[in-house]
Amino acid sequence: MFRRAGRLTVVNQLSRLRAELRPPEDHRQRLLAMSTLVNTIGTGMFLSAGTIFLIRSVGLSPAAAGVGLTVGSLIGFGAGVLIGDQADRRGARQVMIAAMLLEAAASASLLLVHSLWPLLVVAALAAVGRAGTNSARGAVIGVLAEPGKGAVLRTYLRAVTNVGLAIGMLASAVVLAVDNRAAYVIMILTDTTTFLVAAAILARLPHLVPTRTAPESGRGSTSPRWLALRDGHYLALTAATSIASLQYWILLQALPLWIVLRTEAPRWMVALLLFLAAVTVALTQIPATRSINGPRPAARLLARSGPVFLVAWILMAAASGPSAGIAVALLLAGVLVHSLAEVWQVAGTFELSFALARPEAQGQYQGVIGLGQGFVEALAPVIVIALCINVGAFGWIALGLLVTAASFAGAIVERRWARSHARAGNEPIGDTVG
Repeated sequence: MFRRAGRLTVVNQLSRLRAELRPPEDHRQRLLAMSTLVNTIGTGMFLSAGTIFLIRSVGLSPAAAGVGLTVGSLIGFGAGVLIGDQADRRGARQVMIAAMLLEAAASASLLLVHSLWPLLVVAALAAVGRAGTNSARGAVIGVLAEPGKGAVLRTYLRAVTNVGLAIGMLASAVVLAVDNRAAYVIMILTDTTTFLVAAAILARLPHLVPTRTAPESGRGSTSPRWLALRDGHYLALTAATSIASLQYWILLQALPLWIVLRTEAPRWMVALLLFLAAVTVALTQIPATRSINGPRPAARLLARSGPVFLVAWILMAAASGPSAGIAVALLLAGVLVHSLAEVWQVAGTFELSFALARPEAQGQYQGVIGLGQGFVEALAPVIVIALCINVGAFGWIALGLLVTAASFAGAIVERRWARSHARAGNEPIGDTVG
């Protein structure tokens, strides 16, 4: 009887999950979801094996790869705000397509990298393209979301993103297992192709009307151009959530090197663990974030994520030293705990990034939050490799405490934003944005 009840519960949960993952009825939203899926398959491949490609195939040292990615990203720093503003003013679809084409060019150019200096140029181009794609995507979501259903579309796109990442990371397991130049070349060409296909899918979207008109010249200008850069609450949210986003680079930068250099676990565990993380996030994304119906629940989940990350990283750090079997068990447990925290952190940040933004300037606002995350992304390889790989267990704990503090800070920003809106007589924007 109990087994039957358990089976029924599982079936009901799976049925509910399938219903929630049903493609949107709006043709334009389906095109955006298809483009996102294709794009993230290539991203998943490169994220799980890109750094190892630079080390194993190109021949760079871990330090040189980290410096190259960091400095290259810093060169492209700030592009997201400018491109996001153009998406608001000129139409988000064509701006997003142009940014994806730039990413495709940067991806293909990785095959020409042979030393640090070419890597700097390619990483800078990739950073500009990535920032532009993310900013313009925010503007596209803002235009395509139905009134009152913005959270539904954003949740669906998060789930699609994680499905794509999972597929890409599974494919990268083959690349890492083969571990030769030909396999890495195929990976890079596949990543390039996904950018081109994703851009072609977006080209089928009709023109999206700009949400802001160009400012009038001279004295006729009625509103400041850079709304997001004047918004203190949003800048504070950007700072807090950008620091919390260091969690991405634990799995993508620190953990692969930690497994290869500091544990007895087999090398192929890198791709397996990243695939497991992506699948876990994809399956739990909707159930674990169903409570998000506005900025306050999103802030709560963001605050909860920090301490859970700390627990996960302690488990990962403990994998250095024990036998291969124990190390694998600790890594598996750590990744599963990390995945739950990631679901909360990403969903909370994503929802707040729209809720606290002005609806007519979503591209610009998404560019600002992408600016902060891009700055952290640029510094992340140096930070996480230096602390986690060079310092060891204490470095993992230090990063956990830092991300925990940032997560709490993000929740505090939301509370102050809500109070300021209440004093001004405005209702929190919540789901009406985007």
